[in-house]
Amino acid sequence: ETAARRRGAAEALRRAADSPDFEADDLLAAWHGRAHGSSPMVGAAAGPRAQLSTLAMAVQLDGFTKVKEMMDKMVAQLKEQSSEEVKFKDYCNDELKENDRTTYDKTELKKDLEANIASLEALMEQLAMEIAAAKDQIAATELEVKQASQTREQENKEF
Repeated sequence: ETAARRRGAAEALRRAADSPDFEADDLLAAWHGRAHGSSPMVGAAAGPRAQLSTLAMAVQLDGFTKVKEMMDKMVAQLKEQSSEEVKFKDYCNDELKENDRTTYDKTELKKDLEANIASLEALMEQLAMEIAAAKDQIAATELEVKQASQTREQENKEF
């Protein structure tokens, strides 16, 4: 209903603006008269120019009120979005700090484990050399035992 009324008012304004009798001063006078309450005639008794100006002002005010309401809603939505974005940014910052802390801790743990691995590899190398030396010593001892056995067998044969 309001949209139809606006369309009708817009058409009436266009027709009136196209007519040779139309003067913008009449519209302004009607507006100022409405604002001060000095226009005693309203509606059909006021004449077509007063009706037209009244209708034009009603359309303007009606449209402005709706635009203002829409702007207020948009401002409220933007404030809500802004507060949500602030909360999300705080969440992201907290997660980023936690991620940095975790990364630092894991990096330190990795360094410690790499140092531990290096010391264990050195220990393995040292133990491998000691095992090789022990095997050599065992082989030498077995050789000496074998030679001693052969020597005793020969001494026993000679005896």
